[in-house]
Amino acid sequence: MIANLLRVQTAECHKELESLMFVNEIMNNSLSIVAYKKLLTINYIMHQKLENKLANMLDANLGEKLGMKNRLKLSALEKDLAYWEIDSLSLPGLNFDLFIPEKNNAAILGALYVLEGATLGGNVIKKHILANPNFKDASDGLNYYGVYGEELGTKWKTFVSILNESVPEADYEQCVESANQTFNNLINLSKQVN
Repeated sequence: MIANLLRVQTAECHKELESLMFVNEIMNNSLSIVAYKKLLTINYIMHQKLENKLANMLDANLGEKLGMKNRLKLSALEKDLAYWEIDSLSLPGLNFDLFIPEKNNAAILGALYVLEGATLGGNVIKKHILANPNFKDASDGLNYYGVYGEELGTKWKTFVSILNESVPEADYEQCVESANQTFNNLINLSKQVN
């Protein structure tokens, strides 16, 4: 099953990214608004660069099966940027070469695994941020982390199921490589954004 392989073989990148994305501060309810704005900026830039490309590169029937139209998160991030008065036009350009997978379903699904997985902890993250005194009454600025709401578990299970049935064993390596490169996009961007 490719989903299990992805979890194991991206664990190192995942751990490095978590260390850069204020996970401890989120979990102990001490995240600052400045740090949160950095998280939003990183997620916005990455989704803005990749989300539509990935959705459009997928075979149409696979995109339909995944319900890609209902998995786009850029508008939620745009609402959050507006709430926190972050001007998307003033955000930095990338100082590294962005990895974009080739037009191959396995590679695209590997990249999407990272973007979808980022929302998996969204409800827990949102709960912790709202418990943080710095974010009292700021739920209108947390659209991205609650993007799937009550559908979160169902959407993830559906994604994993389709991932497992859509990636042939011959393409496992390409899928894992794409996921790790997508994690590296986020890691590089996290190191770049101040």
